[in-house]
Amino acid sequence: MARREKCEGDRPDNSRFDWGFVERILTLSVIRTVFLFGPPGVGKTYAAYHYGRPRGDVYAITLTPDTPAAELRGTWIPHGNEFVWHDGPFTAAMREGARVVVNEVTHGSDDVLALLYPVLESPQTALLTLPTRETVRPAPGFQVICTDNPPPLSLPPALQDRFDCVIEIEEPHPDALALLSEPLRRAALQTTKLEPERAVGLRKWLKIEELRGPLGLENACRAVLGRERGRLIYDALSLSQEELPL
Repeated sequence: MARREKCEGDRPDNSRFDWGFVERILTLSVIRTVFLFGPPGVGKTYAAYHYGRPRGDVYAITLTPDTPAAELRGTWIPHGNEFVWHDGPFTAAMREGARVVVNEVTHGSDDVLALLYPVLESPQTALLTLPTRETVRPAPGFQVICTDNPPPLSLPPALQDRFDCVIEIEEPHPDALALLSEPLRRAALQTTKLEPERAVGLRKWLKIEELRGPLGLENACRAVLGRERGRLIYDALSLSQEELPL
Protein backbone atom coordinates (compact mmCIF):
# COMPACT_ATOMS: atom_id res chain seq x y z
CA MET A 1 0.00 0.00 0.00
CA ALA A 2 2.72 2.47 -0.91
CA ARG A 3 0.34 5.16 -2.07
CA ARG A 4 -1.57 5.11 1.21
CA GLU A 5 1.62 5.36 3.24
CA LYS A 6 2.71 8.35 1.13
CA CYS A 7 -0.52 10.22 1.90
CA GLU A 8 -0.24 9.60 5.63
CA GLY A 9 3.47 10.32 5.71
CA ASP A 10 2.98 13.78 4.25
CA ARG A 11 1.04 14.96 7.28
CA PRO A 12 2.91 17.80 9.01
CA ASP A 13 2.55 16.13 12.40
CA ASN A 14 1.56 12.46 12.46
CA SER A 15 0.68 12.70 16.16
CA ARG A 16 -2.40 14.91 15.65
CA PHE A 17 -5.21 15.14 13.18
CA ASP A 18 -5.07 18.06 10.75
CA TRP A 19 -8.07 19.18 8.68
CA GLY A 20 -5.73 21.32 6.57
CA PHE A 21 -4.00 18.13 5.46
CA VAL A 22 -7.33 16.66 4.35
CA GLU A 23 -8.09 19.78 2.33
CA ARG A 24 -4.68 19.61 0.63
CA ILE A 25 -5.22 15.97 -0.32
CA LEU A 26 -8.64 16.64 -1.86
CA THR A 27 -7.33 19.68 -3.74
CA LEU A 28 -4.41 17.93 -5.47
CA SER A 29 -5.31 17.02 -9.04
CA VAL A 30 -2.81 14.14 -9.09
CA ILE A 31 -4.85 12.35 -6.40
CA ARG A 32 -7.84 10.74 -8.11
CA THR A 33 -9.20 8.21 -5.61
CA VAL A 34 -9.60 8.80 -1.87
CA PHE A 35 -11.25 6.87 0.95
CA LEU A 36 -12.33 8.97 3.97
CA PHE A 37 -13.50 7.13 7.08
CA GLY A 38 -14.41 8.01 10.64
CA PRO A 39 -17.34 8.47 13.05
CA PRO A 40 -20.68 9.81 11.81
CA GLY A 41 -21.10 13.55 11.68
CA VAL A 42 -17.46 14.68 11.59
CA GLY A 43 -17.55 16.26 8.13
CA LYS A 44 -16.38 13.49 5.77
CA THR A 45 -19.11 14.07 3.22
CA TYR A 46 -18.91 17.86 3.52
CA ALA A 47 -15.20 17.74 2.79
CA ALA A 48 -15.73 15.40 -0.16
CA TYR A 49 -18.38 17.71 -1.64
CA HIS A 50 -16.54 21.00 -1.20
CA TYR A 51 -12.74 20.68 -0.92
CA GLY A 52 -11.00 21.19 -4.23
CA ARG A 53 -14.18 21.62 -6.28
CA PRO A 54 -15.02 25.34 -6.38
CA ARG A 55 -17.26 24.88 -9.42
CA GLY A 56 -19.41 22.37 -7.58
CA ASP A 57 -19.23 19.70 -10.30
CA VAL A 58 -19.95 16.80 -7.94
CA TYR A 59 -22.15 13.72 -8.33
CA ALA A 60 -23.35 12.26 -5.00
CA ILE A 61 -24.25 8.61 -4.42
CA THR A 62 -25.21 6.79 -1.22
CA LEU A 63 -24.98 3.01 -1.52
CA THR A 64 -27.21 0.38 0.02
CA PRO A 65 -27.02 -3.38 -0.52
CA ASP A 66 -29.89 -2.97 -3.00
CA THR A 67 -28.28 -0.29 -5.17
CA PRO A 68 -27.84 -1.79 -8.66
CA ALA A 69 -24.73 -1.12 -10.71
CA ALA A 70 -26.97 -0.04 -13.59
CA GLU A 71 -28.13 2.94 -11.53
CA LEU A 72 -24.52 4.16 -11.35
CA ARG A 73 -23.45 3.23 -14.88
CA GLY A 74 -26.62 4.22 -16.76
CA THR A 75 -29.66 2.60 -18.26
CA TRP A 76 -32.14 2.63 -21.12
CA ILE A 77 -35.21 4.79 -20.45
CA PRO A 78 -38.40 4.69 -22.56
CA HIS A 79 -38.98 7.85 -24.60
CA GLY A 80 -42.01 7.72 -26.84
CA ASN A 81 -41.77 4.65 -29.03
CA GLU A 82 -38.10 4.01 -28.34
CA PHE A 83 -35.60 3.51 -25.54
CA VAL A 84 -32.95 6.19 -25.00
CA TRP A 85 -29.68 5.68 -23.14
CA HIS A 86 -29.14 7.90 -20.06
CA ASP A 87 -25.76 8.06 -18.35
CA GLY A 88 -25.59 7.25 -14.66
CA PRO A 89 -23.47 9.39 -12.30
CA PHE A 90 -20.25 7.40 -12.81
CA THR A 91 -20.45 7.61 -16.60
CA ALA A 92 -21.45 11.29 -16.59
CA ALA A 93 -18.61 12.19 -14.22
CA MET A 94 -16.07 10.33 -16.34
CA ARG A 95 -17.19 12.17 -19.47
CA GLU A 96 -17.14 15.57 -17.74
CA GLY A 97 -14.02 15.19 -15.60
CA ALA A 98 -16.19 15.68 -12.51
CA ARG A 99 -15.99 14.25 -8.99
CA VAL A 100 -18.11 11.36 -7.74
CA VAL A 101 -18.70 11.10 -3.98
CA VAL A 102 -19.72 7.58 -2.94
CA ASN A 103 -21.09 7.45 0.60
CA GLU A 104 -21.43 4.19 2.59
CA VAL A 105 -19.24 2.44 0.05
CA THR A 106 -18.76 -0.71 2.15
CA HIS A 107 -22.53 -1.28 1.91
CA GLY A 108 -22.30 -1.73 -1.85
CA SER A 109 -23.32 -5.04 -3.41
CA ASP A 110 -20.89 -7.27 -5.29
CA ASP A 111 -22.48 -5.91 -8.47
CA VAL A 112 -21.58 -2.32 -7.52
CA LEU A 113 -18.11 -3.22 -6.26
CA ALA A 114 -17.40 -4.93 -9.57
CA LEU A 115 -18.23 -1.64 -11.30
CA LEU A 116 -15.78 0.21 -9.05
CA TYR A 117 -12.79 -1.84 -10.25
CA PRO A 118 -12.50 -0.25 -13.72
CA VAL A 119 -13.65 3.18 -12.48
CA LEU A 120 -10.96 3.39 -9.77
CA GLU A 121 -8.13 2.34 -12.08
CA SER A 122 -5.25 4.67 -12.94
CA PRO A 123 -5.80 7.32 -15.64
CA GLN A 124 -3.96 5.13 -18.14
CA THR A 125 -6.19 2.08 -17.64
CA ALA A 126 -9.53 3.38 -16.26
CA LEU A 127 -12.38 2.82 -18.67
CA LEU A 128 -16.02 1.80 -18.61
CA THR A 129 -17.69 -0.13 -21.43
CA LEU A 130 -21.42 0.57 -21.57
CA PRO A 131 -24.22 -1.75 -22.72
CA THR A 132 -24.28 0.50 -25.83
CA ARG A 133 -20.77 -0.89 -26.58
CA GLU A 134 -19.29 2.58 -26.18
CA THR A 135 -16.16 2.71 -24.04
CA VAL A 136 -15.84 5.78 -21.83
CA ARG A 137 -12.46 6.97 -20.55
CA PRO A 138 -12.12 9.53 -17.75
CA ALA A 139 -11.67 13.15 -18.79
CA PRO A 140 -9.04 15.22 -16.93
CA GLY A 141 -10.22 16.13 -13.45
CA PHE A 142 -12.22 12.94 -12.82
CA GLN A 143 -12.09 11.91 -9.14
CA VAL A 144 -13.79 9.37 -6.90
CA ILE A 145 -14.07 10.14 -3.16
CA CYS A 146 -15.52 7.33 -1.06
CA THR A 147 -16.69 7.82 2.54
CA ASP A 148 -17.75 5.44 5.29
CA ASN A 149 -17.60 4.98 9.05
CA PRO A 150 -15.30 1.92 9.13
CA PRO A 151 -11.97 1.69 7.29
CA PRO A 152 -12.00 -0.09 3.90
CA LEU A 153 -10.80 -3.40 5.35
CA SER A 154 -14.03 -5.19 4.40
CA LEU A 155 -13.49 -4.34 0.73
CA PRO A 156 -11.62 -6.81 -1.48
CA PRO A 157 -7.83 -6.24 -1.30
CA ALA A 158 -7.61 -5.38 -5.00
CA LEU A 159 -10.22 -2.66 -4.51
CA GLN A 160 -8.47 -1.28 -1.41
CA ASP A 161 -5.30 -1.01 -3.46
CA ARG A 162 -7.03 1.25 -5.99
CA PHE A 163 -7.32 4.15 -3.52
CA ASP A 164 -4.52 6.68 -3.82
CA CYS A 165 -5.12 7.81 -0.24
CA VAL A 166 -6.97 6.41 2.78
CA ILE A 167 -7.52 9.01 5.52
CA GLU A 168 -9.17 8.67 8.91
CA ILE A 169 -11.22 11.73 9.91
CA GLU A 170 -10.64 11.79 13.65
CA GLU A 171 -12.52 14.90 14.84
CA PRO A 172 -15.25 17.31 13.71
CA HIS A 173 -14.39 20.17 11.40
CA PRO A 174 -13.37 23.31 13.35
CA ASP A 175 -15.79 25.50 11.37
CA ALA A 176 -18.69 23.33 12.53
CA LEU A 177 -17.41 23.22 16.11
CA ALA A 178 -17.27 27.01 16.11
CA LEU A 179 -21.07 27.04 15.78
CA LEU A 180 -21.39 25.42 19.22
CA SER A 181 -21.19 27.11 22.61
CA GLU A 182 -18.17 26.11 24.70
CA PRO A 183 -19.83 23.39 26.85
CA LEU A 184 -21.40 21.73 23.82
CA ARG A 185 -18.16 22.05 21.85
CA ARG A 186 -16.25 20.14 24.53
CA ALA A 187 -19.00 17.53 24.69
CA ALA A 188 -18.98 17.11 20.91
CA LEU A 189 -15.24 16.53 20.84
CA GLN A 190 -15.53 13.86 23.52
CA THR A 191 -18.63 12.03 22.33
CA THR A 192 -17.62 11.67 18.68
CA LYS A 193 -14.70 9.50 19.85
CA LEU A 194 -16.80 7.08 21.90
CA GLU A 195 -17.69 3.58 20.73
CA PRO A 196 -20.47 3.64 18.08
CA GLU A 197 -23.34 2.72 20.43
CA ARG A 198 -22.51 5.63 22.75
CA ALA A 199 -21.17 8.23 20.32
CA VAL A 200 -23.07 11.44 19.57
CA GLY A 201 -22.34 12.86 16.11
CA LEU A 202 -21.81 16.52 15.37
CA ARG A 203 -25.15 16.81 13.56
CA LYS A 204 -26.90 16.00 16.84
CA TRP A 205 -24.92 18.60 18.77
CA LEU A 206 -25.67 21.27 16.17
CA LYS A 207 -29.38 20.52 16.45
CA ILE A 208 -29.20 20.64 20.26
CA GLU A 209 -27.51 24.02 19.99
CA GLU A 210 -30.25 25.22 17.66
CA LEU A 211 -33.06 24.00 19.93
CA ARG A 212 -31.63 25.04 23.29
CA GLY A 213 -32.98 28.59 22.80
CA PRO A 214 -36.65 27.76 22.25
CA LEU A 215 -36.72 24.56 24.35
CA GLY A 216 -33.99 24.93 26.97
CA LEU A 217 -30.97 22.64 27.11
CA GLU A 218 -32.64 19.74 28.93
CA ASN A 219 -35.58 19.51 26.54
CA ALA A 220 -33.29 20.01 23.55
CA CYS A 221 -31.21 17.01 24.63
CA ARG A 222 -34.33 14.90 25.13
CA ALA A 223 -35.85 15.95 21.79
CA VAL A 224 -32.72 15.17 19.78
CA LEU A 225 -31.32 12.15 21.63
CA GLY A 226 -34.44 10.54 23.10
CA ARG A 227 -35.69 10.64 26.69
CA GLU A 228 -33.19 8.36 28.42
CA ARG A 229 -30.06 9.20 26.42
CA GLY A 230 -30.99 12.87 26.45
CA ARG A 231 -31.37 12.88 30.22
CA LEU A 232 -27.96 11.24 30.69
CA ILE A 233 -26.28 13.75 28.41
CA TYR A 234 -28.03 16.69 30.08
CA ASP A 235 -27.04 15.44 33.54
CA ALA A 236 -23.44 15.05 32.40
CA LEU A 237 -23.41 18.57 30.99
CA SER A 238 -24.90 19.96 34.19
CA LEU A 239 -22.63 18.11 36.60
CA SER A 240 -19.27 18.53 34.94
CA GLN A 241 -17.47 21.53 33.54
CA GLU A 242 -14.19 19.63 33.13
CA GLU A 243 -14.49 16.09 31.80
CA LEU A 244 -17.94 14.80 30.78
CA PRO A 245 -18.64 11.26 32.13
CA LEU A 246 -20.56 10.21 29.04
